[in-house]
Amino acid sequence: MKLNILYTINKYKENSKGLCYITCRLTYLKKRKQFSTGIFINPLFWNSKKQQAEPLEPDVNYIKTQLSLIRQDLNQAFLFLQVKGTPFTVLDIYKKHKGEASALYLYTLYVDGKRIDTKRMIVE
Repeated sequence: MKLNILYTINKYKENSKGLCYITCRLTYLKKRKQFSTGIFINPLFWNSKKQQAEPLEPDVNYIKTQLSLIRQDLNQAFLFLQVKGTPFTVLDIYKKHKGEASALYLYTLYVDGKRIDTKRMIVE
């Protein structure tokens, strides 16, 4: 059971400034979840083999740091779910990374008879 994290860009989807967004693709148990990192880069400065920005990019340190933080957070979420011992999917890893409650957690609270404010995620 291995979690694969891959960073890619779509060179054909540039914004008006000529920048492409960096996407992250999680693969776990042959299931994928792809999401945008919110980071934009000039496609000329992206090294797809190394999955990182080239040194010529003006914001290279910022981009590398942000991608590293996302990778660390995803690995931390993966390890947390592994230690928990219950079966989980790639969507659970993504939700843990984003800070969203899983459906199983909300169902458990429902069964226990607790009121849940789903907009603010407060358990009463």
